[in-house]
Amino acid sequence: MRKHFAKIFTVSTIALCLMGTSTIPVSAGIGTGIGISIPTSGSSKSASPGKTYAAFRADKLTEELTVEDRHGRLLLEFKVTNVGDAPYTVSHRNGQVYDFAILDKNGKALYRYSNGMAFTQALTSTTIAPHQSVVYQAELDRKAYRKLKDDAVLVTAWLTDTPYVLSTNLPTRSTAGSSPATIHGGIILGNGHWAYDD
Repeated sequence: MRKHFAKIFTVSTIALCLMGTSTIPVSAGIGTGIGISIPTSGSSKSASPGKTYAAFRADKLTEELTVEDRHGRLLLEFKVTNVGDAPYTVSHRNGQVYDFAILDKNGKALYRYSNGMAFTQALTSTTIAPHQSVVYQAELDRKAYRKLKDDAVLVTAWLTDTPYVLSTNLPTRSTAGSSPATIHGGIILGNGHWAYDD
């Protein structure tokens, strides 16, 4: 257990050091993933209103989650990169490789990308070549996004049958001109109940 927490602390510390020396409020809690969430609204040159981003590295994988509110549609992108020198393979219990979920403030899933989909029940696997990436995407159209937008708080993404879940806040389109970006660090110990509920 101590070794696990040390690894998480190191990931968060490295990510924070890379961000520079500006004042950054950081919070950690027990929940559904490890990550650094960077809401990008504000006046920074690199800021992109209506977009949030989170990333972490564990084992030989780097995972990145980008969520964008684009003209009333919600675009979700989950990028997984093998940073190792050998192929990285994940064995799956069925044909589902990844998933997205949108949660309310109580952790209830308001949306699951995989809901209503049929997957082969045969064992499958995903292999990512060394120093290569795979990108998974989903989109909520204006009507679907409008239905859950008022209650939605958090977007999560994960490769199925792995212990890692990446989370970031839902983007907001604030017109405030000078608010700084904030970074939220989260310690994730296993998946929430919503990860397997249908």
